[in-house]
Amino acid sequence: MATVAIGAAGGTVIIMILLILAYLLYVALPLRSVAKLDAPSAIKLPLETEVVVAGGQLLKLPAGIVTADGRLRNTDQHTVYLSGQDLYVLTPPALVAGEGQEIVELHLRLRIPVSAVSPQSLSIASAGTRLLYAYFDTEDRLVVGGVNTPIEGEDAVQRFAPLEGSLADGVIRVDAASGTVVVVQDRSYLWWQPNRDGAQAVPGSLEGLDSAAKRVAWGPNYETLLIVDELNQLHRFDVARSSLPRLGEPQPTSMTVRWLKSESRRRVSYLVGEDGELAVMVPSSGEELLRRIVPELAGPGDFGIVADGSAVYRLTDVDLISVGIRNPFPETGWRSLWLPQWFGAYDAPAHFWHPDGAAIGALSKLSLSPLLYGTFKAALYGMLLAVPLALGAAVYTGYFLPPRIRNRIKPSIEMLEAFPTVVLGFVAGLWLAPLLLDYLLPILLLPVLLLGLPILLSLIHLLLQLLSPRFQRRPPRMAIVAVVYLAAVVLLVMNASYFESWLFEVSLRDWLWREWGIAYEQRNALLVGMAMGVAITPVMFSIVEDSIFAVPRSLSDGSLALGATRWQSLARVVLPAASPAILSALLIGLARGLGETMIVLLATGNTPLMEPGAFSGLRSLSASIAVELPEAGSESVQFRLLFLAALVLFGLTFVLNTVAELFRQRLRYAYANR
Repeated sequence: MATVAIGAAGGTVIIMILLILAYLLYVALPLRSVAKLDAPSAIKLPLETEVVVAGGQLLKLPAGIVTADGRLRNTDQHTVYLSGQDLYVLTPPALVAGEGQEIVELHLRLRIPVSAVSPQSLSIASAGTRLLYAYFDTEDRLVVGGVNTPIEGEDAVQRFAPLEGSLADGVIRVDAASGTVVVVQDRSYLWWQPNRDGAQAVPGSLEGLDSAAKRVAWGPNYETLLIVDELNQLHRFDVARSSLPRLGEPQPTSMTVRWLKSESRRRVSYLVGEDGELAVMVPSSGEELLRRIVPELAGPGDFGIVADGSAVYRLTDVDLISVGIRNPFPETGWRSLWLPQWFGAYDAPAHFWHPDGAAIGALSKLSLSPLLYGTFKAALYGMLLAVPLALGAAVYTGYFLPPRIRNRIKPSIEMLEAFPTVVLGFVAGLWLAPLLLDYLLPILLLPVLLLGLPILLSLIHLLLQLLSPRFQRRPPRMAIVAVVYLAAVVLLVMNASYFESWLFEVSLRDWLWREWGIAYEQRNALLVGMAMGVAITPVMFSIVEDSIFAVPRSLSDGSLALGATRWQSLARVVLPAASPAILSALLIGLARGLGETMIVLLATGNTPLMEPGAFSGLRSLSASIAVELPEAGSESVQFRLLFLAALVLFGLTFVLNTVAELFRQRLRYAYANR
């Protein structure tokens, strides 16, 4: 019965681990889903009514508005229609069932007269608090106007002074949220923010553009400007800076681009070629999600995308042709998750983890590289403290101490493994962090003093021998080491500020910033390493000490009988024999550090940075899971990415523990019959 019960319990553990792995895969695998197209559908437009299309939906204009040569722009907040010399602000359409088969009638809210020509570009802020429009008048002057919402009448309209320009034939693009106006013609541009007092228009040349601009569109969330040149290369320019620097290298499209558009809420762009070829890509990472020739998209007409990116449509005089796109997770490709990307307002490609609302603007940056980097960084800094402590204590306890003392010390150290890590993180964050801030130099010098004590001990012993013949015998080294070390520590701590002023003229933190540009953060990797080292040390000590003690005593006694010293016997016989278990302890300690949550959560600033320095913060996979998972929507991209992070963490710890156990088995089999 005991055999059956033990076997069933072990099998249950294995089954539970496999079920956890299966559930992680079930949640995370949809992130690798490939974008797919649905069969095209066509809707005949009713010719007896004045109908326009916005976002793939049929809309009926109010009476008295002529649709000839009109332009319609639509968001969730407002619909704007341009016709002749008037600009109409209309109520937003209601959601319609039946896939756009029904027609929604709009209602007029505000009419704005414009001079001579219709505005060529419109933009509506994502929050619906501002509408901005721009156009060239009959005298080739750039005119920009704005409407504040909620609309209360004519007083809501604001107009900016006309601007003399030489790009009257260019393409205008405006962003209502930032108040930016960009005009592009050939390889020249004009950048202007008229809503800022004293702001001047900045003309310039688009550096890096190989030929004249052919297609111009806003990038996702108006962060960048997308331009396709005559060579059909896709360029990205940073509109956050008036110099409009190019972001990265141009991306060949291998198609004659006819239409270019980006979503406003996801980093996805759409291109349509002359032959109806449709390409869906993520410009920031350069990933191409879909490329397919759709004959229904070839031919004359106006193109557009549905607000959520679920369809691309072509509007002709008689019908509306729509192609559905199933692309739920466009920003979770290999390049997006693990490789550096170019984003607006940054000087170089980098890795960022800013899910949902934490990002600048309405778009997320979903690179898991900073989290994986922070996980390894925290574990490695913890190993820097744990390895010398655990190995030194294990060697001394398992080889040098008498069995009577060993049987008392070993359980005491192993009991530290049961100490709650949340308490260690709490102590590190609230007590050790301010202490490290005030006594940074003494704490950094403690390992140096410990390494220099053998030399100092030899000098003291030599001096004592010169002073008196009574000191010819070897002195009690442990007592001298302890006294000298404690005296040095007390001296450093009591005179920390004096030593810093003497060595650096300022504090060590100020000197690091002034000379090396290293910023000291109060919760940093050094603090995490000190706390995590204490947590990792007991498990590594236990494994190494058992392996050293398990080496047959006959091997050590034989080497001593042949004339070796105890240190020679330890270095050349005992440690090589125990090396598989020592390596196993190192791997288990590393796996323990990779999976640690509470210490990393409480002792770091939880900043997803990829900086190797000991004085900078970090964020680990486990900490992100603990903090973000309770607030992530169950169907959101962030939720699935956190499960992917858990899957990566599961794989790392599983592999390390498996390899460590293989090494332990090797040692066990080697000495099973001795």
